[in-house]
Amino acid sequence: MAKTYIALDAEFYWDRDLHELHRAMDPASQRRAVAVKKVMAAGVFQFTIDEEGRVSTGEIGSWSEQDWGDEEGVVSKVFDYLRANDDKPVLSYGGLATDVPILLLAGIAHGLRLPPQLTDQPGRRGPRPHIDLGLQIKGGGRTWTHLSQLLLRMGVPFDLVAAKPSVPRPASEAAWQNLRDHVELDCLLLSIAKVGWLTAQGSDGLRLEPAIIALVEGFLRRRPDHGLADELRAYTDGLHGKIAADFDNAA
Repeated sequence: MAKTYIALDAEFYWDRDLHELHRAMDPASQRRAVAVKKVMAAGVFQFTIDEEGRVSTGEIGSWSEQDWGDEEGVVSKVFDYLRANDDKPVLSYGGLATDVPILLLAGIAHGLRLPPQLTDQPGRRGPRPHIDLGLQIKGGGRTWTHLSQLLLRMGVPFDLVAAKPSVPRPASEAAWQNLRDHVELDCLLLSIAKVGWLTAQGSDGLRLEPAIIALVEGFLRRRPDHGLADELRAYTDGLHGKIAADFDNAA
């Protein structure tokens, strides 16, 4: 049976005013506390893996404060999108520790109803609505692997991975466009990591290089003018070359 995932990434900024209010009550209040971070952008990328290991891609979406006014506007659009796709699980990396708590706080602050993938339902039975890939990789161990480290180990080009770290709050039209590119690329990179994990788990018919090619080429069909489109095309060219070389060596 085919399985569709929604890779989700959100970008946050530190709210200086909120932080100062916290410090007025608690001088030890930390700048990095989840409670003083607000959502400035979010993105999603859908991809499907069928029962024979074939990968296809679906919608890409992103929302930012520039387009929707403020945190409430961004988060309401994200929640609406996830509710419209409530049969599909959300995929994140470290999301249960960071993204979900901040989105929850935004929902509480603005009176927004959470989508089912983010709702806490103790004792839930059946398919998991939110998959935290970081926790899947960590398993029962104590070592946490950062997504950037994993991607580099998988051979994802440095120029793509180097774009992964968080970005400052934009101050210009060009910077907002860069943020949209950033958050959508993060969703693609998360999807690449997920197919790597599924391949290692022995998913039927799934082969790593063809799966990554399908993800990247599907992404580029919808975002041909992405700021790192050339780097993404070079990445798939290299993967095609590796597949051809492996075939020649096996012949």
